[in-house]
Amino acid sequence: MSGTPSVRPTPVPLTGADCFLRAFDGETRRVNGSSHLSQLVLRLGPGFDPEKLRRVLHEFVRANPITRSPIKRPFGIGPPVYRVDQADRSRLPPVNVHEGKLPPGVPTLTDVVPLPAVFRERLNATFSAVRGELLEVDVVQYEGGSLGTDVAFTWLHLLFDGSGSENFVRLLDACARGAKGPQDLPAGEWETTQVAGTAGERGAKARAWQAHVESFAANVPHSLTGPSRRARQALTAPVYTLDIDASSRVVERAKERAGFLTPMLFYLAASVRAHLAVFERRGTDPGSFVVPLPVNLRPKGAEGAVFRTRVSMMWFQVLPEAARDLDTLVDELKRQRRDMIKGGAIENGVAAMDWARYAPSRVYATMARRSFGGELCSFFFAFTGDFLPGLEVFVGAPILNGFHVPSVPASPGSGAIMSLREGRLNVAHVHQEGALDEAELACFRDQLFADLLGEGQGNLS
Repeated sequence: MSGTPSVRPTPVPLTGADCFLRAFDGETRRVNGSSHLSQLVLRLGPGFDPEKLRRVLHEFVRANPITRSPIKRPFGIGPPVYRVDQADRSRLPPVNVHEGKLPPGVPTLTDVVPLPAVFRERLNATFSAVRGELLEVDVVQYEGGSLGTDVAFTWLHLLFDGSGSENFVRLLDACARGAKGPQDLPAGEWETTQVAGTAGERGAKARAWQAHVESFAANVPHSLTGPSRRARQALTAPVYTLDIDASSRVVERAKERAGFLTPMLFYLAASVRAHLAVFERRGTDPGSFVVPLPVNLRPKGAEGAVFRTRVSMMWFQVLPEAARDLDTLVDELKRQRRDMIKGGAIENGVAAMDWARYAPSRVYATMARRSFGGELCSFFFAFTGDFLPGLEVFVGAPILNGFHVPSVPASPGSGAIMSLREGRLNVAHVHQEGALDEAELACFRDQLFADLLGEGQGNLS
């Protein structure tokens, strides 16, 4: 694979992964009344200045018009692009300031304080890509910020991927400190990863990727909410945070079982088994577990890139029998990863998403679900590693905690999103309200942490 020159094109093309996310934004808007969004949450101590954030953000947006550019197909055909030439017609991203209340008996903002309801409402909101509504910020102050502040950046998922959103937050803080100007984007910002070869060779890679995914249909996966359905999206996202000692145990277990280079497979295995525990409690058959794992595609030298989604996808499938023992499951996931890398699955995925840029969004979404009888996958998963490592203060306030909360379509309706903040593990269980009852949520949580911490077998028989 190769990269393109780091000069901002006009207009800016969407990556293949952007188009994948754009397709599901269209589907969730049409079927579930919401956009496909993502969210980054910062929990801050005293000292945060929301007006300074607003000023810095708007300066950054004016210097980088992609952040409010309408996304359209040129003349209604061809791959969609960011129309940076039309950005001035779009609103500046809102910074909404709210006053929150801490629970009784809680003197200051800590992890025991639930996330503000407005964050959940924003994650279930509708943004308009064609009007350049790509980003919004909510600030919840407790006693005017003297007891702490929660901040949520919510964006149309294709604007940033997980790494890009963290790079964006770093840049905003650097601008607020005067260490950088709003135009100082990282090296390689406009580079994109491309698959080498002729059009015919790239087409063959795309077909190989499609055949790989379609092969999973021999054991069709079932999600906890069932196939795509017309239900209003109503996501909620409890976040569980382990202390330093417990998190250290989890990290060591991940290295021991999955290896230093692939610890995410341990977290994925625990997530599979947590979902399996819920299926077993219900007495229903999951069929198989099919889960996509994002793979970072930033070219060398472009690790700090901010905008657009720069990932391929590795799709794993495991049968329930392989998930009954944690170590057996980790070994199976490691084997599949090795086989996919040797077989060129990452490059094939890039080629497939690149070709799909030309497909109408509705066709793209239908094709993605066609093989599995309306299911997209079993659940969403991400382990993003260290969250904003080394950044201790944001716009004048100490960072108490921080994590990602991406949206999950109403089908599959469940996602396990994990990261580490200064040595503490955060797990966001993003799920559709009503998809799991209270006993099932407890079952999921108990099994997940039993495996992460090595404390018994949890709920699995």
